Amino acid sequence: MNKTLALYEHAIDFVLYWVDGNDPAHRKRRNSYLNTFALEDENNAEQSTDDRRFVGSGELQYCLRSIVNNAPWYHKIYLITDDQIPDFLNPKQLTQYNIEFISHRELFAGCQQYLPTFNSRAITSRLHHIEKLSDTYIVGNDDIMLGSQVTPEFFFRGTSPVIYADWISKHQRPSGLHQQGIIAGANMMGFSETRFLMPSHGFLPFYKPHMHNLEKAFVAQFDNNLRHKFRHESQFLVESLYNHYCVKHLAGTLRDTQPMVHFSCELCRQGTVDKILFLLDLIKNGQRKMCCINEFDSLVSRIPEVYSYLEEICGEKLLCEISHESGEV
Repeated sequence: MNKTLALYEHAIDFVLYWVDGNDPAHRKRRNSYLNTFALEDENNAEQSTDDRRFVGSGELQYCLRSIVNNAPWYHKIYLITDDQIPDFLNPKQLTQYNIEFISHRELFAGCQQYLPTFNSRAITSRLHHIEKLSDTYIVGNDDIMLGSQVTPEFFFRGTSPVIYADWISKHQRPSGLHQQGIIAGANMMGFSETRFLMPSHGFLPFYKPHMHNLEKAFVAQFDNNLRHKFRHESQFLVESLYNHYCVKHLAGTLRDTQPMVHFSCELCRQGTVDKILFLLDLIKNGQRKMCCINEFDSLVSRIPEVYSYLEEICGEKLLCEISHESGEV
């Protein structure tokens, strides 16, 4: 496993977020904090407190396959969970793939007053504190997949990250909670609302020492990211702060988002079959390297062919996957 790692100078880890929002206990705990949480604009609820943000439909299964099969040089995969285990994984067989669970309790060691959290921005703000995390690491949600083989150089030049982002002006995209977080991160690095970087909806590379430096430079902002139970308008997007830092200090290589396909919530809900299959063909043929499926359940319920594409794109089943049909691994 990971024999190609020796060919590269730096160990590279993947860090993934996952939550079972369907779990009744998790839903009850989540709902218990809604009464004490308020957004400045209720139109932002879909990107913050809406139940659909926490519901999974098997995306993680394909996400993991895509990493193991398309980036076999990785060092370790960390799964950040709220003390939950995906029902398709056999925990006893994860070591052969160097997959390790990190609980929120472990991640927030030293600042556990902020738990529980249902906020990916808070979690991202703590990732560089994972004890054994490699200096070079790649972050992604469970709805992101690699579409074909990539090398470490797709994400890093030495320890310098390859940043997939597009320059954009605010008037070119509708405002909302996500964009507000992007602009907040850009502002922290001295960039204005008229020209900032819109990050890719894909796997994002980080260099741990830079994150420690940024946390020391913006103590109050990081603390604010941690204290909100759900995404809030006052928070910044960590990846935006990091990307703008790297560009400002020439600490990364900037590339556009052309290698990426983003199946947005709108596209998943309303995109035509022809458009969806066209985009999937781009990935299958290697013309795009990554994809993000924001609302997996909506997409596959309308277009079941997506499953067959993902089986091909993400590669073979992992030996640690449990077959629920037979009850065997």
